[in-house]
Amino acid sequence: MIDQIRVAAGQFAATTDLAENLGSCLRLIDEAAANGAALVVLPEFANHLSVYESLDHCRSVAVELDGAWMSTISERARALDISVALAVTVPRDDRVTITSVLLDAVGQIIATADKQTLMGNERTYLTGGTSGSPLADTRYGPLGIYACMDGVTFETPRTFAVRGARLLLNSLNSFALDEAALHIPVRAVENGVFVVAANKVGPLLPVDQVEMLSRALGVPSQVLQGAGESQIVAPDGEVLASANRTEEEVIVADIDLAEVRPLDDRFGHRRPEIYGPLAKPHSAAPRHDVPESIVVRCVRSQPSDAVGAQLVVLPEGTSPPASIPDGVWVATSAVVGQRHVGQLWTRSGLRHEQAQLHHSDRFDATEFGDELALCETPLGDIALIVGDDHLYPEAVRLAAIQGAHIAVVLYHPTHAWHTDLALRERAAENRLCLVACTPLGVGGTIVLNPPRDSLWSTDRLHPYDGTINTPDAVAAGPDDSILESRLYPARALHREVSRDTDLVGGRSWQASAALL
Repeated sequence: MIDQIRVAAGQFAATTDLAENLGSCLRLIDEAAANGAALVVLPEFANHLSVYESLDHCRSVAVELDGAWMSTISERARALDISVALAVTVPRDDRVTITSVLLDAVGQIIATADKQTLMGNERTYLTGGTSGSPLADTRYGPLGIYACMDGVTFETPRTFAVRGARLLLNSLNSFALDEAALHIPVRAVENGVFVVAANKVGPLLPVDQVEMLSRALGVPSQVLQGAGESQIVAPDGEVLASANRTEEEVIVADIDLAEVRPLDDRFGHRRPEIYGPLAKPHSAAPRHDVPESIVVRCVRSQPSDAVGAQLVVLPEGTSPPASIPDGVWVATSAVVGQRHVGQLWTRSGLRHEQAQLHHSDRFDATEFGDELALCETPLGDIALIVGDDHLYPEAVRLAAIQGAHIAVVLYHPTHAWHTDLALRERAAENRLCLVACTPLGVGGTIVLNPPRDSLWSTDRLHPYDGTINTPDAVAAGPDDSILESRLYPARALHREVSRDTDLVGGRSWQASAALL
């Protein structure tokens, strides 16, 4: 098994001309090989823009895996001794899929993976995958391949990582600026693997439709362009190479797969026995009878300073104030016997406890919770995420599929990614409110809300910022004693990031069987 490898990602502007797109793929493969790469990742919908006039049109521009279009890619891979990953539309008996394909350096297709979660208008003529994707067995060890939206939530990449993949290959077709800022790098660091991701540049619609849709949505036409910023990311989240936002480009980086820690080191404290609900189709919609907004206060010095807030969050291990005003809920944590538990208090006393679910080196706890339960409050249904549990994406997902509006994270971050990537992604991929409070002098106190506006909002308050689901954030400095802000529990009701694209209810639950 080869550990040291030069990898590449190539981005280009696709069109509705299959021959032109094939030429672009070949050009990028040539450039990657000329730069010494042994593997190159190309974008999603590499054969044709993801816009079709009819099902017949969709089928007519899809490419057979053993047809001439893919055979030309195969021949170029073999001629240049380079492995190639890309995603194309493929005609099946009665449907069309968007399928990630990996060809080895002799041009053989060694793995395919149908996209699990389709985005918006992709659902009109395409069919999503209904089962988990196999690992690709390569000379570099097992790899995982997936496409775009399957990396916006954690399930698909994690199913590859827990089965031994050290390298993940992501083909994208995305306008969203938060792919490169959040969704791509978090999949590397939360799984401790390398990620190579290739996006599009240029219009994602036929050129003659861009201005029309721009006017209909009330957004600048440049928003409807591929966001570029293809990336190669290390297991610690470091971006080793990044492309520009607007132009065709090939990036390369030398990686050493031996840097990926063994499975037991990365996943030895996972709790598959409690993740069962993730592999079931049911998810509860958040209840509607919640406030539009509430005042939240993170109090890091004087726990008694709760007047005027509806939810007060204290650093982990802080005793609740002796007197709590009426209508105020206070969140903190305590070590009780052999357990570290999150707690919710009101004037009438302790109202809810949630035991830490996973081992943390910061606590000597030897007993852990066997489920994550919500606390129903007038503010919304609250999940307490204790210790380092937010580093396990399964934990917050368990809260989301029960209909949580708010996640309160009681933690002490020891790496920047614990806040900058992990917290933001837990809020983003579950479309819920999240608040976290750290001790005074430590960064990471933050309030996160689902964004009010999206590309599809008709009553937008602010200009569209080019992201798909980055949460709105208000953060405290390390030495700020109080952070006061607002949470918007009612926003947790709106889980769709595009038409019929529910981040929670539409998750790839079938593939999640590999997480158990």
